[in-house]
Amino acid sequence: MIGIAMTTYNGEKYLKEQIDSILNQTVSDFELIVCDDVSSDSTMDILNGYAAKDSRVHVFRNEENLGFLKNFEKAIRICLDRGAEYVALADQDDIWTENHLEVLAGTMSSGGGGGGGGGRGGRIPGI
Repeated sequence: MIGIAMTTYNGEKYLKEQIDSILNQTVSDFELIVCDDVSSDSTMDILNGYAAKDSRVHVFRNEENLGFLKNFEKAIRICLDRGAEYVALADQDDIWTENHLEVLAGTMSSGGGGGGGGGRGGRIPGI
């Protein structure tokens, strides 16, 4: 299973398009783990709407603002704790091609190393 670690902070402008691009992947064996860093816009409403409709979407809201790096570390840790074999990172304003995860998974399983897509994926030692 692939864990997708996404972090959000006031991302309402781009979030729907990004999540739709993730949910429409050619590979469906994944969980989308989203850690929100105390957004003050409608980000949480959007995220909760997706989580209610799709069991692959799991939303976590921080109690306090962790900042970009610590929030991603938290999302990655949750992916690994939930049994992800690989972890792909997703920014809230990305839009993925429909075969993004297929390409990443193929690269990782063939021993391609850095996870494709700019080296954003795979297991991260020490997290």
